[in-house]
Amino acid sequence: MRARVPEEDLHAYVDGWLGAAERASVDHWLAAHPDEARRVAAYRVLGERWRAAYAPALHEPIPPQLLHALRPRRRHLARFAIAASVAALVAFGAWRFAVEEPAAPIALRAAMAHAIYAADVQHPVEAGGTAELLAWLSERLHMPVRAPDLRRTGYRFIGGRLLPGDKSAAALLMYEGQGGQRVTLYWAPEFRQPRDSGLIYASTERGTRVYYWLDEECGYALVSADLSQSELLDLARLAAEDLEK
Repeated sequence: MRARVPEEDLHAYVDGWLGAAERASVDHWLAAHPDEARRVAAYRVLGERWRAAYAPALHEPIPPQLLHALRPRRRHLARFAIAASVAALVAFGAWRFAVEEPAAPIALRAAMAHAIYAADVQHPVEAGGTAELLAWLSERLHMPVRAPDLRRTGYRFIGGRLLPGDKSAAALLMYEGQGGQRVTLYWAPEFRQPRDSGLIYASTERGTRVYYWLDEECGYALVSADLSQSELLDLARLAAEDLEK
């Protein structure tokens, strides 16, 4: 039995990309590693929820301003151009936020991950010490991953998780308040951009609040289903300032 299944193989397993022999090998390995099996199951649930969240967009009308912007010079390319643009927007979930916000998918993904893991009582984060966990996440994300110190606001760091992204791995860091409420910080290197975006607010249809910000190294999103916008803003400022040190 192999000592460890590479993370990319686990994602391929969840997505159904492995051949029969490889899938059988992973099945055998997961049967002997229940913690990893639970993590892979959570990946599958996350994917299913993303697909369920994006599905309504297939039935929504295309915004007139988008149609105008995508109007091709050749008539026979119109249907292809519009279909491709709709597919791209559905894939990133941009319909739930303003069309003008190209970075909004990070907020949706962060909110979805928060909804799944913040409510998990038994196994919300990976086991292990803080230093070991952050070192492992840093290796997987190919960048230093740090947990901002939010203790002065009453929130302590309780752990994190490795998550799949569209183009690269992402990480979720979880904090817990004195009353048991949880806040998560989502790291997504694939959303980095040349210029700092500053803090941007977004909210989901279910009332989950998100403050996200982007810089040349990474995209970050702080998420809460319990805090007010102003309370979350205070935490986001503190987290952003700590990460800049």
